[in-house]
Amino acid sequence: MSRSVLSLQLHFQQHVLGNGDATALVAGSAARRSLGLGIYANAYRVRLFDTLVDAYEKTHAVMGDADFDAAAVSYIAAHAPTTRSLRWYGDQFEAHLATHQPEQPGHVELARLDWALRRAFDGPDAQVLDASGLGGVPPEAWATLRLVPVPTAELLVFRHNTVAVWQALDDDQVPPALVVSETEVDWLVWRKGLQPHFRSLHPVEATLLRAMLADTSFAQSCAGAEAVAAELGLSEEEVSALIGSYMRQWFEDGLLSRVVL
Repeated sequence: MSRSVLSLQLHFQQHVLGNGDATALVAGSAARRSLGLGIYANAYRVRLFDTLVDAYEKTHAVMGDADFDAAAVSYIAAHAPTTRSLRWYGDQFEAHLATHQPEQPGHVELARLDWALRRAFDGPDAQVLDASGLGGVPPEAWATLRLVPVPTAELLVFRHNTVAVWQALDDDQVPPALVVSETEVDWLVWRKGLQPHFRSLHPVEATLLRAMLADTSFAQSCAGAEAVAAELGLSEEEVSALIGSYMRQWFEDGLLSRVVL
């Protein structure tokens, strides 16, 4: 009984993935069959490798060819694509580095930033809220309303001078050495218009945005931010002024998407 086209395709697929042997499907000598199918299998892995190099350009530059190539090859062996498009292939590369190179946490952070910017670039579109969108909100609604950030907004925490290294590479400058910073720094990544952006955050703003991204009401988010501000020795007046300045910055950055009453 002849095999169906689907069966042949699946058999060929498993060979390319390294999970089977489809040489019997090809005419000719054993050497010719092995060589022919090997070309396909090699081209498949090269395409995955190129995808990782493209997604993690700055990480690759810092790690160097030898270390990055080894990490990429082991990643490809452990993670087959799960979608038709390779656009999102490599989404677990940061975790892979953390497991296979735990002695290099700076490389893990660079991979996190590379992928966050890629995710922001291709993230979903959303309507951007401006200050006029709050004009019709009744005063009593502020106790429970939520301010929803755009879907590309993401908070990252870095313990190294990760952003300085990334920025130097992006500016075609010699990057500083990747070193541990004196304090952890919160960073915001989002897309404004068509381009990904990132900026560092004051602990009060980071606390506020982290709560908002967790669907917490704005009033509760402010309460959490006020608690952090109190630990930093800020007065209530200073906190109110900070929150007001943050909201103005959010409108300027196109960071808010909608109000949920």
